[in-house]
Amino acid sequence: MRMKPILAMLLGAALLPISACSGYDIPEEAPAPAQSDASNPFEEAQDDASLMAMLSHEAANPPLSDSGEREPFPYDGGEFRLDYRFSVSGDLESVGFLLFLDGKPQPYRIDGQSSDYAFCHTFDAAEDQDIAFLFEPVTGHGGDTLNLTIVSITNPDFQPDMESTSSYGWYHNALSASVEMRFNADPPSSVATAPNPVEALSSCSVHEEKVTSRYLENDLAQAGWPDITMDTLDDGIYYTLTLDGDTVFDNLPLTEPVAVRFTLCGTPGARYHISFFLDHQPMAVNGEASSAVELSKGGVAVVEGVIDPSLLGKLSTFYCVAVPADNAGAPFFKTNSILLFQEA
Repeated sequence: MRMKPILAMLLGAALLPISACSGYDIPEEAPAPAQSDASNPFEEAQDDASLMAMLSHEAANPPLSDSGEREPFPYDGGEFRLDYRFSVSGDLESVGFLLFLDGKPQPYRIDGQSSDYAFCHTFDAAEDQDIAFLFEPVTGHGGDTLNLTIVSITNPDFQPDMESTSSYGWYHNALSASVEMRFNADPPSSVATAPNPVEALSSCSVHEEKVTSRYLENDLAQAGWPDITMDTLDDGIYYTLTLDGDTVFDNLPLTEPVAVRFTLCGTPGARYHISFFLDHQPMAVNGEASSAVELSKGGVAVVEGVIDPSLLGKLSTFYCVAVPADNAGAPFFKTNSILLFQEA
């Protein structure tokens, strides 16, 4: 559904990211029912209106220095193993994980569950779990220390059916954590079993534009950043996402190709990788799963393309992520999930 400017300003907070920390709560006043209980994530839980869920995740047994400070995980070649754990309480059905190495989508497999590499794996959230991510790094060389970002997606298999519900509600919230990897060896030259990004975008472009007063007063304001000025722009990092020039919060019918445009601006020198996702798989932009950008003073990084409906199914989940390429405190961003649907 497209939102006009006035309504977009009122609902702009829906685009604000969850802060990058180790856990978060789903608010009591708007609990997210499990899919088996209700197909509409906006419905209140019938049995307990105060029910909420909490999710946390972290690396298990990280390496520590003699003083007790965390150190990078050593990578010595071949397939890397990261022991991990997550904890869930409350009404949450499943959790999915995306990995990003130096900001780039990192396919992986799960020890003991599957030998197949994929960009997203989903886990039952009925109880706490200890898991292990295994992967051959998609980037890096001996001597590098790179940031590995681990992002959870709540109830990733949920998708509105446009009958009982048309929005994702509290589902598909993202929570990021990060660790560092120290490369003591080069990774394999290619990951033979890695899946390819989805080919559904054309006319792709990655470039920089100058910040204008119109961009600050209109584009950023509609996206939920209403008070940013040229004097305060460097104090944070901000983004916008539009489809055919409009801010979209929940769903969009596809009858013809749709232009998608993501912008990122703010603190000069911040390095990011931008990825569009379709059904939790990265979409190819100029043949790559992500686009590298570095923010500059007075500049706006732009990644854009055109989605071809003929390459999509009847219902598709679309979102964009911006992943910091280093661990200097820059925030991770995921836009709200948008249902792209084609009517029969």
